[in-house]
Amino acid sequence: MKLRIDFRPSIVVALLAAAALLLWLATRLPGLFWIALPFALFYTLLLMLATLALLRIRMTERWMAWDAPGRLLILAPHEDDCVIAAGGLGLRNSRLGGVTRIVYLARDETPALPERREAEARAAWRIAGLGEADLRFLDMMPPLESRDPAKLHAASAALRAIIDEYQPTVIVTPAFEGGHVHHDMIAALIDRLVTPADRFTVYEAPEYSPYVSLLHTPHRILALCARWLLGLVSYNGPPDGVDGRPILKLRMAPSELDDKKRMLGAFVSQNAPSLIATRSYPDRLIVRPGGQHRRRPFDFDRSYLRLVLMLRRLLPSRLVDRVLPVQLGTIGRPGTITDWDHEWGKA
Repeated sequence: MKLRIDFRPSIVVALLAAAALLLWLATRLPGLFWIALPFALFYTLLLMLATLALLRIRMTERWMAWDAPGRLLILAPHEDDCVIAAGGLGLRNSRLGGVTRIVYLARDETPALPERREAEARAAWRIAGLGEADLRFLDMMPPLESRDPAKLHAASAALRAIIDEYQPTVIVTPAFEGGHVHHDMIAALIDRLVTPADRFTVYEAPEYSPYVSLLHTPHRILALCARWLLGLVSYNGPPDGVDGRPILKLRMAPSELDDKKRMLGAFVSQNAPSLIATRSYPDRLIVRPGGQHRRRPFDFDRSYLRLVLMLRRLLPSRLVDRVLPVQLGTIGRPGTITDWDHEWGKA
């Protein structure tokens, strides 16, 4: 039976330290030195990587307070994304007397599923005290595997109108991270819309990405290291950013985390037990970078993802996926990552 470690990175480091110590002790046993030495060195290297990852977590993550009501606008592509990204923030703001609005921008393409997902979203946000009028379900994004610059241009104008009408103090969007093309589209549209005259704060919420970096994705590094603990350990960490910006973790009371779990549990069509197990962390937000055009989430040509895709062409793909697991590109753009200039129609 596999030991599952959720959101506690120090346990992974402790287990790797124990494995390395045992292997070094094994080198002292008669006749085992040359057998145990390579394994001792390998697990020492894993321990060093995991320790550096833990240090990066301590350096890049900090707690965030939300103690006053505001006008919160949460932009989400799909119904479960809003709770994953900002369920705690929505709960807290509502209970402080603030106003929270949720706008969904991508309609599920599976017949009959959009209505079911909308009903689940309404049930989830009722736990936070939001009603029918607080949620809007729109169809602004192109089909998942298609490019439609005209639809994105129309979405840009419609989003600006929504922002001007609602006049938020804070906007939460998906992160521009290469995990899902609809997530990246929303983040990139906000990049285009926000002007120096706007007086609201924009936070991005990371969710998942194919990016792997010791400096920028320490939880992913720990997950990869944990896989070498004889296949007996699985580390499930919260999402990282892709560029080193500080991760702000919302301070949530235990009762609020329980309510966020209940909200995630409403999304039965999206495998609610899995959402509860993997996404019930305090909201993680990153301040949107100002004044820059982001074409791609990260450097694809020099990425871990590019290396894995190359190895899958040279070696059995099942072997590569087992040893070097990664999401194989942006969802909707398999084998590559989001390129905003292509989506918007510049190239």
